[in-house]
Amino acid sequence: MRRPVAASVALALAIVTAALVGAPVAIAATGAAEADAAAAVSADTSSSRAAAVVAAAQQEDDPGNEPNEADMVFAAMMIPHHAQAVELSRILAATTGIDDTSVALAAFIERDQSLEIERMQAWLDAWHGAGVLDHAHTGTMAGMATAEQIARLDALDGVAAERLFLELMIAHHEGALAMTRDVIDAGVNTWIRVLAKHVAAEQQREIEAMTARLGTL
Repeated sequence: MRRPVAASVALALAIVTAALVGAPVAIAATGAAEADAAAAVSADTSSSRAAAVVAAAQQEDDPGNEPNEADMVFAAMMIPHHAQAVELSRILAATTGIDDTSVALAAFIERDQSLEIERMQAWLDAWHGAGVLDHAHTGTMAGMATAEQIARLDALDGVAAERLFLELMIAHHEGALAMTRDVIDAGVNTWIRVLAKHVAAEQQREIEAMTARLGTL
């Protein structure tokens, strides 16, 4: 029932990656630090954009730009939120009868969000290590799939599995957009604000790609 990603998916992955990261990310920046970080991100059109946004934001951050609770909650909640997207993507990658376009899209999501998980965890660890808001952070994670929905996806094959994956991932991404809006409104840390705007731009493009594919099934 399950299989690894086939070599024939490589071309589709390249096409999907180019479609998702080929256009500059439109990031609304507020303040000099965010403007400089956003400019660096918008100029990068490679598949390593997630790393670039983090590096740019880190360069603009300084000890005075201490995060507030909204910033810390965003990172703490987005890590498990991203982790579920990675899980769903891996399930699809191991499913038979899936169109190469969706397999490639899932591979892109897994790679991009896995990197962002690493960066957000390192950011949290750094601030907690400095004694800033070094307590547990709880908040909401919108758009999460239920255990029952994940089990159903894992049991399906072919078009039925692809359709369910797209439906779940679109809802999941829409939940992430809500989370980014919340932290952009309430957060103060440059690193988090630039990252949130990157996540919003990236996942909006992915929603559009998934919605287009869903319309063909």
